[in-house]
Amino acid sequence: MTKVGIMPRFWTWRAEATWGGFLIAVLAASLAGCADHVRAPNASQLAAFARAGRVESAVDVNRVRKAQLCTGPYRVVPGDVLEFAMPALFRAITAGELQNAQQGREADSPHLCRVGEEGTVRLPAIGEVKVAGCSLAEIETKVSAAYRQIVVAEPSVFVRVAEYRMAKVYITGAVQKPGVYALRSDQMTLVSLLTEAGGIVETGAAVIRVVRGGDAPAGDVPSATPGESGVILPVVGTNTPFRDVALEEGDTVVVQQIQVPLFSVLGLVCRPGNFPYPPTAEYNLTQAIAFAGGLDPVADPRYATVYRLDGEGAIVRVSFPLVHKNQFTDALNTAIRPGDVVAIEHTPRTRMNTTIHNLLRINAGVYVTGNDLWDRD
Repeated sequence: MTKVGIMPRFWTWRAEATWGGFLIAVLAASLAGCADHVRAPNASQLAAFARAGRVESAVDVNRVRKAQLCTGPYRVVPGDVLEFAMPALFRAITAGELQNAQQGREADSPHLCRVGEEGTVRLPAIGEVKVAGCSLAEIETKVSAAYRQIVVAEPSVFVRVAEYRMAKVYITGAVQKPGVYALRSDQMTLVSLLTEAGGIVETGAAVIRVVRGGDAPAGDVPSATPGESGVILPVVGTNTPFRDVALEEGDTVVVQQIQVPLFSVLGLVCRPGNFPYPPTAEYNLTQAIAFAGGLDPVADPRYATVYRLDGEGAIVRVSFPLVHKNQFTDALNTAIRPGDVVAIEHTPRTRMNTTIHNLLRINAGVYVTGNDLWDRD
């Protein structure tokens, strides 16, 4: 009784297997005529592909050169308060003061004066003296020479900055403490401002823009956008400007936070998706495919197409052979740039590979069972 019930199922399996085998044979025969039908790029296409890439912010070298620091001793600016230490004789106005100074009864005391907007200070007996732009040593020499014309003894003059003029500058973006800072004239540099602001954040910065006060729009805190006048500085190692520059009152420093670009791998790979491209990395096609878990082993693709934008926004498309005569090609060393899209696309051959694999899996997994082969009384 049992054998009578099993035989139809067994013969049914054999019939399905026969038809499945026949179908597979037909597909295998068809596969012999299936190729990838992908055309290799010519020399001009490869050249256009190599020229294309992401557009970076340009560094205006002339502006950077003009903004370079003037090294050397501190030079006085209008608004500074200078303290002159000189004999009391130079400050005598009345006859009594002059007599006391000549007899040494009046002690020497400092003389304070502020540098005017014209860059001059007014000193007793000699009047206006131009000091703006001069170092302290140059001012001492200039004042001593002026007094030497009215006194017999060699004058002794010492000068220092009692109060520095403070200037406001703005900093915003990827720094620890953005805001408005008042700096002395000898601290008006980019590095000094970054230090006051606590430095660049840990995630780093890509570009620093210095927008001059006269170029910024009206408002409490000027803003900077690409295209405005100013100085553009790239950042070395994500946290240090490659060169220090002098700042001017009212300048705005915009520290643009670094944004890690992406590249994409799509199609016949194990884990398609978007992947970060760090600034210090240099990936090739092999590494890009590895990020996506490798090629699909069932479809067994042999070509990769890379899509890239050129400087005018047009898409440059090049297909690279990955395997030729069962050997990997040098195309796997092709450099991948940020923003590239690597597509492992279907071809007639990969579609046939996938179809055959699915048919084999269905015939083997559904119709063959142990109860169909063995009789259990």
